[in-house]
Order: sequence, then structure tokens, then C-alpha cells
Amino acid sequence: MILVDAHCHLHDPELADAIDAALDRARAMGVEAWITCAVTADDWATAETFAATHPGVFAAAGIHPWYGRPEDLSALDHLAETLARGMVAVGECGLDTRIADPPLDAQRPLFARQVAIAREVGLPLNLHCRGAWAELLTVFRRERPPDPPGILHNFNGSAEAAAPFLDLGFCLSFGGVMTRRNSRKLADAARRAWPDHLALETDAPDLPPVEAPTRPNLPENIVYVARAVADLLETDADTVAEQAARNAARVFRLPLLESGASGGTAPGDATP
Repeated sequence: MILVDAHCHLHDPELADAIDAALDRARAMGVEAWITCAVTADDWATAETFAATHPGVFAAAGIHPWYGRPEDLSALDHLAETLARGMVAVGECGLDTRIADPPLDAQRPLFARQVAIAREVGLPLNLHCRGAWAELLTVFRRERPPDPPGILHNFNGSAEAAAPFLDLGFCLSFGGVMTRRNSRKLADAARRAWPDHLALETDAPDLPPVEAPTRPNLPENIVYVARAVADLLETDADTVAEQAARNAARVFRLPLLESGASGGTAPGDATP
């Protein structure tokens, strides 16, 4: 099995005591790469340092819609130079209509600027969206997404909501929510994205799977996500894992998967 975790926060302090052993366990199961996403300007250097000191970890930098403030527009003046130091994506960034603070009117200029920066530097987006599909598309009509455009992380919309983003070339990334196996909406979206526009993630330390519900969510738990998506697609977990890994490697231009599916332990042969 080969796996790529397309969205996580491995540098989060919540994981500090467990992360090295957890990464070793994940590597033994076939995880070859992780995208650890910074969510504030103060977080960028931490993500960069973590990636530089942990093999297989790649960093992304952005300002999450939950934490952005108008003064962060000036911080974004320094994003391009941060990204140039080996980062692979802009994000986590996006829009969220399910929070009151900051309001959507404050989120929009920060997000639009990050889309423009991503296009200028030629890096994909690692996107957050809750309830803001139409608002995202409005931004993309004004600010063309980069090529490749990136992923919609922890996708939780319908196949109909996904369609215009798939038309733009985005991948849908699925995480621990899929392990509930109770959403026809998400199953339909996964089928729409499969095979070329589907990715897998943990969002560690957040959103643990039902099989390992205790926080923090750990990197090896992506195996459970692969199994759940495979069940929904009525195929095997190895096939889902490798195709999703190849999709993520393509989007983030990761230097891996060139030798085929050779790493790791099959999910039936290891814990979890």
C-alpha cells in the first residue's frame, strides 16, 4: 500500500509528544508523504521547520478563514518569499459561511489575495470550505486558480457542489468523516471524483476516524480512511490508496511514487 496524506497539521503542539513514533508507524504502513498546513502567519515558520526536519513531510502556508484578520493582508506580502523556501502549496486557506467571526466580508479579501499569490508562484491551493461553495466560485471567476488548482480538503459537500470544482481541475480530499460510512452525499461525491480527482487525508490532529476516536488523530489513521473510501467505491483499499497517492503527488508535485507500489505493509498485516 502507498499513501499520501494530502492535508494535516503535524507541527501542531497537540502532536508534539507523539509525532515521531506516529510517523514511524505510518511509514511502516506505506505512508510516503504528508502535507502539513500552516493556518496563521505566525505558524508558517513552524511548519517550514517541521517539514525540513522530518523526511517525507512537505509544508504549505496560508491563513485559515477562522483566524484571518484585516491586518493579515500585510502579512501576505511575505507569503511568496516563505513559499519559495520549498513549500508545496498555499493553504490552509478558504472561506467559511458557518462562522460569524470573522465575517465573510473579512474573509474574502484575504482569500482572494492568497489565490492570486498561488497563481503568481505556481503552487496549488489547499482549501477549506464550509457552506461557501458559491462564494468560492465567485472568487475563482475573478481570481483564476493556479494550475494545478489544488484540493478541497475534508470535502463535505454533494456531488452537485463538487461538479464545478472538478471541472476546474480540483481534487476532493476525504478524511475521517468518511469512516462513518453513513453519508450517501459523500459517497456520491467520492464516486464523482474517482479515480483522477480523489485524495485522502487525516487532518491530524483533528477529525479522528470512528475506529480510533480519541484525540489526537494520528498519521497512521489514514489507513482507516482508505478502507472506508474503498468500501464506498466497492473496490479494494490498496487501489484507492495508490490512486489517491498518485493524484496528490501530481497536484503537489511530490518527488515520490516513481518506483511503483513498493513501500509499506498491507493494511491487513499491521495495526491499525
